[in-house]
Amino acid sequence: MDAGVWPAFTRLVRTVSGKTVEYGGQSPAHGNGLLVYSRPHPGREFRLAGVVCPDPEALTRWPAELTILVPSQTWLARIQAAARSPLKVAVLNPTTQHCTFLRIRPQPQA
Repeated sequence: MDAGVWPAFTRLVRTVSGKTVEYGGQSPAHGNGLLVYSRPHPGREFRLAGVVCPDPEALTRWPAELTILVPSQTWLARIQAAARSPLKVAVLNPTTQHCTFLRIRPQPQA
């Protein structure tokens, strides 16, 4: 992701989630995407809530309830093309400050 877009993207993640958000490191187990943790209430523990821009090749056995966060329609198209299981995707556009939540279904294999 473009470094200039990152600050706006992180503000949008916090706004959309309505929860306290914390970022972890890149996770090889999650397609080298950046881990996003949220805490539903003060005093509670953070829990894994999403992954930013994972490698589409890692989507073969993706946890159904783990949200994939992407910054553009280009990223969404990559995720859609690679989906091998149902996915939850949030397309957060830092330029327009708009967020779209989608359920992606696996594409039929040709």
